[in-house]
Amino acid sequence: MELQLPKLRKIDPNKPKKKKILLLSDDLRMHSGIATMSREIVLNTVKEFDWVQLGAAIKHPDQGKIFDLSEESKKEAGVDDAYVKLYPYSGYGDPGILMQLIEIEKPDAILHFTDPRFWGWLYQMEHSVRQHIPIMYYNIWDDLPYPHWNESFYESCDLLMNISRQTQNIVLNVLKKYPKEEWAVQWVPHGINENYTFPITESHPFRKEFEEFKSNFKTTNNVDFVIFWNNRNIRRKQPGDLILAYNEFCNTLPKEQADRCVLLMHTQPVDDNGTDLIAVKNAVCPKYKIIFSDRPVDNKMMNFFYNLADVTVNIASNEGFGLSGAESLMAGTPIINNVQVGCRIIVDLKMRMATG
Repeated sequence: MELQLPKLRKIDPNKPKKKKILLLSDDLRMHSGIATMSREIVLNTVKEFDWVQLGAAIKHPDQGKIFDLSEESKKEAGVDDAYVKLYPYSGYGDPGILMQLIEIEKPDAILHFTDPRFWGWLYQMEHSVRQHIPIMYYNIWDDLPYPHWNESFYESCDLLMNISRQTQNIVLNVLKKYPKEEWAVQWVPHGINENYTFPITESHPFRKEFEEFKSNFKTTNNVDFVIFWNNRNIRRKQPGDLILAYNEFCNTLPKEQADRCVLLMHTQPVDDNGTDLIAVKNAVCPKYKIIFSDRPVDNKMMNFFYNLADVTVNIASNEGFGLSGAESLMAGTPIINNVQVGCRIIVDLKMRMATG
């Protein structure tokens, strides 16, 4: 694949040069948990670092293009010299595209984010890469047993940043045979942007608009009680199980109450990596209301969804963090989650915030 060289930016010789980081993760313009947190990492550190991303997606529609996101990053982050370039790619890259980006952008470090098994090709060439550029990994591994099969990946990173104390503990135990220096295994927790997700109080400027949205939603759908689910339609998120559980919940209610409940699912109802949720609804929950919100929404509307909901549910079979639960709590809406590591982290963080 040939890439068109980006335009050179003007550099102020009086300012110290910022280090440039090449980020390998989900396309930061998209809406997966990895993409959302990638965007937050970039925008909240663009004052200190320049960023280039190899933006991954399945069958990426923009592969071969280059997007200069510097101007919009300047506006979003309030940083005059923001530098953010995006190179979309189908899948998680390969040695050829990596060497092209190193030649074009000349990054000072590489940061990859998500399961290391997606980056097997990177680890196969790590010795040659790390002679010139350090490799950093933002690590999410949420449960025991200790993943000793990841040992070679961990050993091949210069810096391991871990989403939780549990993840940090896992890495330290996996690396017991060949331990790293203390600074090389750090706890770097996720955070939620409180400018995007918050309770819409009486005095908030959005209050009138939100109340109109809420009234219209409940009147149009003839509902009083809203259960919200915000996840990708993939197997481990267990959307089919949720629909079945919702049906059982409604069966316990008097008919007039059940008829005024709705399960609002912000997802693609049909996904090759998940299931046909419309067919599932028709098969196991034909009597009760389910609404699928399948179009991307902006941060403002997503916050409206969380504030509209009476409860947000996430019953994923495994979860490194559980972004929807954290966002819901930031909006002041209670959650129903499985008792597993990622979701316990959310509750722990919220309790710490509440107690200062």
